[in-house]
Amino acid sequence: MNKDDKAYHTDYDWEHVRSQFRLDPDYVHIGTSQYISSHPRRVREAIERYRDEMDKNPVVFLMDNELDLEQSMRRKAAKYLNMKSEKHIALTDSATMGLGTIYTGINIRKGNEIVLSEHNHYSHQESAKRACERNGTGLREVPLYQNLDTITQEEMIDRLMNEMTDKTAILGITWVHSDTGLKTPVAKIAKAVAKINETREHGNQVVLIVDGVHGFGVELETFDELGCNFLITSCHKWLYGPRGTGLIAGTDEAWQTVFPVIPDYMATMDIIVKGELRPEHMDGRQMTPGGFHTLEHRWALGDAFDFVESIGKERIRNRVYELNRLCREGLASLPHVKLITPMSEELSSGITAFEVRGMTPKEAVKRLVEKKIVATVAPYRKPYVRFTPGIFNTPEEIHKALDAVTALK
Repeated sequence: MNKDDKAYHTDYDWEHVRSQFRLDPDYVHIGTSQYISSHPRRVREAIERYRDEMDKNPVVFLMDNELDLEQSMRRKAAKYLNMKSEKHIALTDSATMGLGTIYTGINIRKGNEIVLSEHNHYSHQESAKRACERNGTGLREVPLYQNLDTITQEEMIDRLMNEMTDKTAILGITWVHSDTGLKTPVAKIAKAVAKINETREHGNQVVLIVDGVHGFGVELETFDELGCNFLITSCHKWLYGPRGTGLIAGTDEAWQTVFPVIPDYMATMDIIVKGELRPEHMDGRQMTPGGFHTLEHRWALGDAFDFVESIGKERIRNRVYELNRLCREGLASLPHVKLITPMSEELSSGITAFEVRGMTPKEAVKRLVEKKIVATVAPYRKPYVRFTPGIFNTPEEIHKALDAVTALK
């Protein structure tokens, strides 16, 4: 650990945190946090508890508990994001479901356009493209930067704002990019969008939609501090929540711009079945897709929030930053490796992307797995190898992973 790492060093019992996961000790799981979570003990036990209750008496348990449990999930999500009301949270099964729900349900006028960062994930781009095809809406994908080696926050902001026109109704961006690990200055972009909206009439303002998957669970900004209209994320990555869980956080005003794509069960089913009209005021409850989900997983989401809150958001952020800094410094020192993720913590978070010269990313990942080092490759046109150390990793594991990369030359 160099002198700069001391800023993040704590005496917290990370071995105790590590012991909560049942990860195979024969492997270094340095690519797991950003992909799909291993459930910590608290989440595993909650899933089993709810599953046992459902297996014993599913109908009675649902009648007695479903509404309270769902509301509890919303309250804990709202607390984590420091939101005033749980009504502004919609529950989903994934970020992909959340993106599809918002882009399909949003009210956008024909002749207007959606502007997307061209660096967004496939799920983001496809959700917007399919919505544009249905609505006759224009779509433009624009680059955030020319060169990652020289990128600045100001360049990203300027490039996006220069693309805004009178027709732009939606701007879709990503908080932390899952291919390069680049962190976008969401709050500063939101402020720039707000200035544009000051000149527009109500109902014709730019809606800022953020794929927050790889910032959520690592970064410290609250929903209000981010300043976006919709934040969409999964919960089975950096939050270490149940697999198959996600959420949408939206402002009260933003919720009035969307219509339900899948009928909800909790907020309006009983009202409509009685022959009454749907409430005119939209919220996250009405945008939560209904139907039967993997309920024991959804209900255990509250225990995931409790788990990370018990560690502390700032402590988690510092640990993830500390381990990723070790990764980046080590990779940058290897002559046969090109570090892709910016070294600056202003521009990076929990993902460290790199290339091994003379080897495709898939070949490199395969070779690493053979050495018991679990890395991943993101599904992008330009793929990279990714290390994503999280709270169950150790500095010693980082050095093992770096030794394995060193041996790839």
